[in-house]
Amino acid sequence: MKKYDLIVVGAGPGGCTAALTAAEAGLKTLLLERAMVPGEKNASGFALSSKAWRDFPFIREMELPSMRYCRQCVAHFLSPPPEMEERFTIASGPSRRMSYPEARDFFTVGMLRREFDPYLADLAVRAGAEMRTGSLVTGLVRENGKVAGVLLEGGEEYRAPLTIGADGVLSPVARMAGLRERWRPDQVTSVCIVDFSAPRERMDCVIHEAGFQAFFGPGLGGNFLIAYADGVHLGGPGVTNSLISRALRKRAKPARELLDTLLAPPVQRLLRALEAEPREWQAHCLTWMESIPEEISCAGLMLVGDAAGLTEPLYAEGVWQAMYSGRLAAEVAEEALRENDFSGAFLKTYRERLVESPVGQDFVAGAQLRQLFELLGDPVLCGELEELAVDLAVHLLMSGQEPKAEAMQRVFPVLGENLPALMAVARVYLPIFLRMGEENLRFYIGMAKGLRWMLKGLLPGEGDF
Repeated sequence: MKKYDLIVVGAGPGGCTAALTAAEAGLKTLLLERAMVPGEKNASGFALSSKAWRDFPFIREMELPSMRYCRQCVAHFLSPPPEMEERFTIASGPSRRMSYPEARDFFTVGMLRREFDPYLADLAVRAGAEMRTGSLVTGLVRENGKVAGVLLEGGEEYRAPLTIGADGVLSPVARMAGLRERWRPDQVTSVCIVDFSAPRERMDCVIHEAGFQAFFGPGLGGNFLIAYADGVHLGGPGVTNSLISRALRKRAKPARELLDTLLAPPVQRLLRALEAEPREWQAHCLTWMESIPEEISCAGLMLVGDAAGLTEPLYAEGVWQAMYSGRLAAEVAEEALRENDFSGAFLKTYRERLVESPVGQDFVAGAQLRQLFELLGDPVLCGELEELAVDLAVHLLMSGQEPKAEAMQRVFPVLGENLPALMAVARVYLPIFLRMGEENLRFYIGMAKGLRWMLKGLLPGEGDF
């Protein structure tokens, strides 16, 4: 039996970051991974937010073969099946008003998990953590009512006053610790992914820096495309509907919706231009909740990343959240060792700090904004919003087919006809603005009064056209 200060179960982004942080702080750390190589089960890619460059200095030095910077996000709105042709498209680069320089430069960087996870694991090992692969945790050691180590398949036992569970959404560690048996259906979302390889020169020519693209349409839950150096994957509908809300719709078949999007003419044209070849299909679940779960720690144990249910509540982003929570849990572990206090009461400070952190702050408005994707999953409402966007764009910006003034006169009737759809969107955003505080509310009221004054001066009077 070997003894450590900290045992980390799972060598994904959260576990590796926890082990790296702990080892750098001088803790004797054991990192356990059930696969033979970290990231082995993740063959396709993912998008790492610019937040990682802000928060983790070692990420700024990372250079992986599969990396592709995303400096443009594109949303495609398609007509209903079976046509599914491009109806309306929005594309944007980063805002220059973002609060840190990386966010003003790029949105995300696409890359492969089978490169990223070993990179993080190697950093942890070089910092002093001991890593054991091919190690399946089958039980927890308990001592005086707290978790005091782990048991491996084959009977090996390792002891430590603190354990971090970073073993994914299904988290056997959480179950063995008694923190939960399983997630409820309304706490998870399903994701299906088809991964494609493509020549780098075609990727550079066709995709370039438009590394994140989303596809919406009446009757579709919404699907997303993530690009990396030598390929893309098309997945979904992870960002649109939880399993329980999808069950209320007639088309509650994520794989079917993904196939419909995959066969849509705009997507097929894109794949042909890329000379893309399918190389993998996968399906999995993600946690997708409106708040951070209460039970993410107990005496001697903390959960991080997907094991703790920390997937971001709007876009279902999870890697940065896993890394941030892993670092925070390791910092709390260092304090617990210094105070020699491994009680459940002391480790509750982990969740308290998590709620106050950027990870927790994402839940403040993210869960409310998620309702926007629910609206886009509604066949009727999505169609109405698409037509509204098309009408406004054409009559305000692309009115070459008719006299400009005549086209612009249709704008207000268009808004009036689509008032129910606009109110549905307002019900998503208005509560967020109302929670922003009295000072900000006065600012927006002032803006509204100013807009009213401008419209009063600009609207045509008697005798005008």
